[in-house]
Amino acid sequence: MASIYQPSTGRWTVQWSAGRDRNGKTVRDSRTFTNEQEAIAHKHHVETTRHGTGKDSLTARAMAWIDDRLALGHISDKTATGYREKLTAWGKLLGDGSYKNITPADLDRAFAKLAAGETPTGRIPSPRTLNHYRSVLRAFYRAMVRKREVLHSPVDGVEPPRGLKDRTKRAPTMSELKAILDAADASQAVYGQIASIIRLGAHLGLRRGELLALRWSDVDFDTMTVSITRAATQPNGRKVFFKEPKSDAGIRRVSMLDPTADMLRAQRKRVAAWRLRAGAAWADNDLVFCDPLGQVLDLEMVTKTAQRVRDAAGVESDVLPLHGTRHFNITQLHKAGVDSLTIRSRAGHADIRSTQGYVTIDDDDDRKAAEALNGALL
Repeated sequence: MASIYQPSTGRWTVQWSAGRDRNGKTVRDSRTFTNEQEAIAHKHHVETTRHGTGKDSLTARAMAWIDDRLALGHISDKTATGYREKLTAWGKLLGDGSYKNITPADLDRAFAKLAAGETPTGRIPSPRTLNHYRSVLRAFYRAMVRKREVLHSPVDGVEPPRGLKDRTKRAPTMSELKAILDAADASQAVYGQIASIIRLGAHLGLRRGELLALRWSDVDFDTMTVSITRAATQPNGRKVFFKEPKSDAGIRRVSMLDPTADMLRAQRKRVAAWRLRAGAAWADNDLVFCDPLGQVLDLEMVTKTAQRVRDAAGVESDVLPLHGTRHFNITQLHKAGVDSLTIRSRAGHADIRSTQGYVTIDDDDDRKAAEALNGALL
């Protein structure tokens, strides 16, 4: 609560809690007025808005902040949903105390619980997901600093999770991808579709969820294009459902060439045969990749199968067999001299920095860079 008093100067001062400093010590803010009526009015304002009083919990203040940003058009509905999920999880871990009084030590303890699996899904998050939790909380507290509701962000004292740099971002080489595809053709896993799934990922640079959510209505053989309008996701490790792409940039249409179209036509014949054989048991989901009854494929099963195929091909484990094809596609476009904006558009990235992070620079690129200096060496 705010307090009001009259110091010896004769002016009236309103004082309230402004959270804690970097050392965890309580910090108070104040404002001085020339008469008691103005001071009382400001005290009432502080207490009714509850900004700076220390009364709001993290969850309550964060939800209000999200609503404000959404109303101003600063974030989309999809972003707001993700923010609410992450900040609600933080709120549960940190309790009902004031968001102003949370310290880096509190966040360290909560972060450890997140890493142990105290998440909305109950799954142990990857380093990338943990970093997303941290980033969302950091965005909230930086906004609170700008609004002068807290002096310092406690998130600045929390180290990012280890393992972020260990997550592969290497595209397979041409020979490695060929070995993976040869092993996939031989395996006939995922009802004979694993090679087609990996190959389409390399041809179009799609994400795993986009590959497995693709419908025949998205494929246009006349215009030779594929439309990406949704993605499959499996947040709890069991049930698969469809959602909109990660950003508005994810909704896109990409061109394909004859080898891709021929592969998709062969896949269409396979699915048509399954449909004829299943009869009334067929689930009409219009999926390009499905099981012999038309049902959506289990994403985790497809990923694990692709990993086994990669291992059988003798390719190093720092290449992801599915997501690596997306890196391969973007890297090949870069090597071909396609401009960054076009690559970003095909990849469905909102930020070109994300696209640049997918490009693998190999020895051939370095050699070309050295040769570009030919004639300029003195």
